[in-house]
Amino acid sequence: MFRSLSVRFFSLILGIALLCLGGLAWFEVKNHTAHLEEESIRGAQRLSDTIRRSTRSSMLNNRKEDVYEIIQNVAAQPGIERIRLFKRTGHIRYTTDTTEVGSIVDVEKEACLSCHQNSQTPSTNHGCRARTRIFVSGNIRVLGLITPVYNEDTCTGASCHASVTDEPILGVLDVHLSLQEIDDTLLEQNQDFLLITYALMLGLASLCGLFVWQFVHKPVHALIKGTAQLSKGNLSHRISIQSHTEIGCLADSFNQMANELELAQQQLTDWAHTLEKRVEEKTNILKQAQTKLVQHEKMASLGTLSAAVAHEINNPLSGVLTYTRLLRKLLDVDVPEPERLPDMRKYLEVIASEVSRCGKIVSNLLDFSRQSDMRIAPADLNKVLDRALFLIGHKLKLQNIQLHQDLLPNLPHITCDADQIQQALLALLLNAIEALPDGGNIRVTTRKTDKDIQIVITDTGVGMSPSQMAHIFEPFYTTKSALNGVGLGLAIVYGIIHRHKGHIDVQSEEGLGTTFEISLPIAAQITEYDTSQFEGAVL
Repeated sequence: MFRSLSVRFFSLILGIALLCLGGLAWFEVKNHTAHLEEESIRGAQRLSDTIRRSTRSSMLNNRKEDVYEIIQNVAAQPGIERIRLFKRTGHIRYTTDTTEVGSIVDVEKEACLSCHQNSQTPSTNHGCRARTRIFVSGNIRVLGLITPVYNEDTCTGASCHASVTDEPILGVLDVHLSLQEIDDTLLEQNQDFLLITYALMLGLASLCGLFVWQFVHKPVHALIKGTAQLSKGNLSHRISIQSHTEIGCLADSFNQMANELELAQQQLTDWAHTLEKRVEEKTNILKQAQTKLVQHEKMASLGTLSAAVAHEINNPLSGVLTYTRLLRKLLDVDVPEPERLPDMRKYLEVIASEVSRCGKIVSNLLDFSRQSDMRIAPADLNKVLDRALFLIGHKLKLQNIQLHQDLLPNLPHITCDADQIQQALLALLLNAIEALPDGGNIRVTTRKTDKDIQIVITDTGVGMSPSQMAHIFEPFYTTKSALNGVGLGLAIVYGIIHRHKGHIDVQSEEGLGTTFEISLPIAAQITEYDTSQFEGAVL
């Protein structure tokens, strides 16, 4: 709560006001008390002088009874606690309190010291204030005033005492006045004054609170509410503060900022709508262009595939046609000559070989384009790899190839079609064997990362050039002779790995060998391999 600006401002104003009024009240009470005490002292002085003058004649004529009667009558007045006379040595000669007669006053008291001034001889150099003392007697404050009785010239030869010329003071008149009435008056007046002060403080606090509420709290709260509305996106909110102060100027600036923000938002909305329309128009144009481009790519792919198929099949068919014509010429006679029979058998073997080659091309092409159903199940890649290595075991022995295995144990199972993965691994292993016609080494490694399992097949064969590596996954591209391959093996491998959401990478250098790295995700969502670009090309 104290974090509020209005609360802090109100607390500051109220604190200053209370401090000023409190200080003023304290000063006034103290000043009034001192003034009343001064009046009491002057009254006591007048009373003491009156008693001294009234008893002067009786003292000079040594009429002690008259002196005592005068003092007794005066002491009977309200507010007078006690009157006593004592000699300069401190011996009490008379007092309204009969229990004190004959006792000695302690001259070490503050009021006595003002006359004695640290000596046993009284001094006449003293003021009225110095001869007073205030003490408490029976829970009542009492004002005591000492008035010295001086040794005047008229005292010489008087009958009251022997002539004494060396002492300036003959005795002391001590008057005690009760301050009860003054204290009661002070208490009543101070209570009234404090009540008025408290009323002023309350009124001032109310005025301060009203001022802070009207001119600080409400405008600041309105500004806070306005900024909160702006932060929520309500740009139509305005602050209604009619004031020429700094807060009013701030409210005007806020409203101006809100107007500009609302205008900018409207412009942005209009631009967004315009941009959406333009984007929609351009999107439709791009979709049409993409549709045409896809169609053109399909036609281009179909043309490329058709040309490749025609080229691959045309060669064996040309051989079949040639040897068929030769056989026809040999069979034009009724009975072929016996010596020509070996040639005819040779021609038929060539025809059979070329026809088989055409069948192999068509079969591989069908395997490449066919989207056969996948049998998805959890599989251990180490076991799949063991089966593929078992199938090529005899080839490794025949070509004197050393196999090195580094299979990571306890590989997690992956969801895949184990037969297709085995087919892809077998194709890669056969390629590695064909790259080592004179023997060499093949290393097979399995390893695991956070998201997938990797199979690495490395051979020390002839390797490939960068230009060859750029086309190895394209259909009908091969680095082998026409009689040993049609260039669909790696394309099929790529399709199988792609359907399993995996990746295949290759690194190779001529004369240094080749490395294929397959990455298969541990939790894969298998989809069919898209061969739509080849639709109608091989059917």
